[in-house]
Amino acid sequence: MLAKFQQTFPNIAEEVVVKAWKKCNENADKTKDVLTWLTENTTTLQQYLMDLFQSFGTKLEKTTISQTWKNYNQILVDTRYKLEDICATSNLNESEEENELKIIREMCLHILWNILKYPKHIKYRQIHKQALYNYLFQKCHTLCADLEKIFVDMEIWLQ
Repeated sequence: MLAKFQQTFPNIAEEVVVKAWKKCNENADKTKDVLTWLTENTTTLQQYLMDLFQSFGTKLEKTTISQTWKNYNQILVDTRYKLEDICATSNLNESEEENELKIIREMCLHILWNILKYPKHIKYRQIHKQALYNYLFQKCHTLCADLEKIFVDMEIWLQ
């Protein structure tokens, strides 16, 4: 099978073909897709792009890896740092607890900023509870967070 891939993709080094084969759990279709992707996205630097795929292939889409590779002018170190940042950010966004904390922090800062910016117009006790609840409902729905928990926690933090 490896010989067939080597014939089909003569511009790709044998060790890159072997890495792709192993990374794809010896699945011929997946390996062919990866090798095609490598061919489309680079000419002489397949080894480096394959290394990036090995590191980030299970965490990110191939298109994200290749677009970052192109954006950073096919420089391995810069691309690797950016992909690590993307992975770290996506992990934070997937964490429900982190989403709840993010919403609480954002809303508290927004309320406190408005109190400081308009001290004569807005008083702490004048915050409209239903309007706040509706706005929190939208945020929580978007980020799949627990609305009731956030509402109670935020009220405690503001007091």
